[in-house]
Amino acid sequence: MKDVAEMAGVSRMAASAVLMGTGNGRIRVSEETAEAIRKAAKELGYRPNIAAQQLAGKKSNVLAVVVRETRNFLTQKVIAELQSQAEGHGLRLLTAGSYPALDGLERLVQDLDAGWVDGVMYLAHENDDQWDDVQKLLGGRQNVLTVLEDVGGSDVCRVISDVRTGAFETIEHLVSSGRKKVTLLTEQRETLSILDRIQAYRDALAEHNMELTEEQIVVDTKGWLVNDPTTYPRFDEIVERLVKKVGGDVILCDTDFNAVAVCRSLRRLNISVPDEVAVVGWHDLQFSSLLDPPLTTVAHDLPGLLKAAISVIQSEKADMPAELLIPTKLRIRHTS
Repeated sequence: MKDVAEMAGVSRMAASAVLMGTGNGRIRVSEETAEAIRKAAKELGYRPNIAAQQLAGKKSNVLAVVVRETRNFLTQKVIAELQSQAEGHGLRLLTAGSYPALDGLERLVQDLDAGWVDGVMYLAHENDDQWDDVQKLLGGRQNVLTVLEDVGGSDVCRVISDVRTGAFETIEHLVSSGRKKVTLLTEQRETLSILDRIQAYRDALAEHNMELTEEQIVVDTKGWLVNDPTTYPRFDEIVERLVKKVGGDVILCDTDFNAVAVCRSLRRLNISVPDEVAVVGWHDLQFSSLLDPPLTTVAHDLPGLLKAAISVIQSEKADMPAELLIPTKLRIRHTS
């Protein structure tokens, strides 16, 4: 700081006021002088000492996010959008994995308690099996929250996607397009998110005197790989059941991956998409618009969701909201 002040021809207090925000507004510096100070700092390679700032009661401007793994397509979308949102708020992003153990989250909680990070986001996507332990770690702390998926009630703030909005839009679109019988393929039905989706589909269908019975739902495909040829006959069997036995002219899928596999099976079975059967995915992953035909799917509003999450973490209020719901949106393309 002394070197910066000497190069810029100002006092050390003036340099500190510009670069560190010290002085509580009592030290006034013209914009021309401030620019000279910033230029000198850049030329000298000066970087503020974060530890010293924190000792002085300042924030670290570091936001931590905990994910199951970074290879997941939706996780990649979240991290990319969160990086953009964080930079827009002058924050740096720190990521850690939470699988198979919660060591990364435990370390970040310690960093939060020590003031090394300003907040911790836990990406609750495919992490429901860890929630009991996560709740114990995060419960009662300020500036921590879970994002994207609903993993149950607790005293931890959650900023999550409202699956009902996307589900209702999906049914309204399909009914208005003349579809008569909706079916559903999901790899599981244990999480609150998929249970809420199924109930929303049923509620929306009921408004049109239609239904989604248990016969119209297939729970399977967990652990199946879309690019594994050994799964092709198994997907074909599911599609034949839903279309030929149940009589469905719509197959709703819990993920875009299942939707891709369903579209391939329909093609192998010489069933036209969307003329004979409509297909709708979920998540709007990176490849969805690149398929042939492009996939109709439900998208999370990641910009809105993560902007809200950052706003909650940066809030000075003592009481964080229990829950914020961010609407999902149907992306209509060519498979419906």
